Amino acid sequence: MNIALKFLMHCAWGLFYAAMLPAAHAQQKVMQIEDSRELAMSVVIADVHMHAVDRSVEFHKAQMDRNRVQWGGGVGPAGRNADAAALRTALGSRYFYALGQEAFSAVFGSAGEPGLIDPEHPAFVALFATADEMLRTRQAYGFGELHIDNSRTYSSPQFARKVPFDNPVVRRIYEIANRHGAVIQFHMEADEQEIAELKRYLLEFPNSKTLLSHGLGYSRQPLLRRLLSEHPNLYLELSRKGAVLNHKVAGQAFTAEDGPKHFWLKTIEQFPDRFMIGSDSHYPDEEKYDEVMREFRTGLFPYLQPATLRKVAHENAVRVFGLQGQ
Repeated sequence: MNIALKFLMHCAWGLFYAAMLPAAHAQQKVMQIEDSRELAMSVVIADVHMHAVDRSVEFHKAQMDRNRVQWGGGVGPAGRNADAAALRTALGSRYFYALGQEAFSAVFGSAGEPGLIDPEHPAFVALFATADEMLRTRQAYGFGELHIDNSRTYSSPQFARKVPFDNPVVRRIYEIANRHGAVIQFHMEADEQEIAELKRYLLEFPNSKTLLSHGLGYSRQPLLRRLLSEHPNLYLELSRKGAVLNHKVAGQAFTAEDGPKHFWLKTIEQFPDRFMIGSDSHYPDEEKYDEVMREFRTGLFPYLQPATLRKVAHENAVRVFGLQGQ
């Protein structure tokens, strides 16, 4: 075969694949489920990543009410003057407070990364002194959001840090959570060493429940499916996995325009008892709460099987956190 003919055949195959790729991509686009469309707009929601921010209690209650968010919390305050205690008083069991984020912020601000692994830091001493009683009396429902590694997923550069997952502070938190069957929500990334250490803790503390923020940053589906298959006390939440608060297409799991990516949908349906949703609309995104919730209702929920939809929207959170009332 002469060179000219080889070149022409190469070009022909290239044109064929170029024409077929859009079709193949289109076949991956998922369709809405008829029985889920109406349910998606009416189902109540448990927001497991709802920070108290520097706004009034009325601001938080109103945004929950208009979005049919029955429960909110799972993480600590994200504002300098946020009043989580006032939210607990005003919302009762609708607000499920989490310990630790305030202590982590205080320690990082005063002692940097080294302080985050020092259980003798005064902020951690104070946390550990009250944690058992707050969990026992349901003044708190767990720990979170604990930033172990946000070196590539930070909200601002001065907030970035990376510490070993296996450290004395995390171990103490797991010991407490394990006694109470409580949830620990971590912000971490799919670092190989961190994942190995996480897996050891999941096995060592089976009564605790570990929730990974933002679907575990920089992870891929084979890793997520393997972790979920091997560890029944591991859960994922999907805050900042839509386009409203995540402008990196590669990091999105779904959008209002295109629905969920097929591989994310496959994982959620394979493990319907292990996913939850969250808002994470802290500064400067406080005013985007409605948009975030609308994106869940239009870009994710209609594509889930009805039973999965209810679980992801609120049933999993109610079971895992032990939430009350509806």
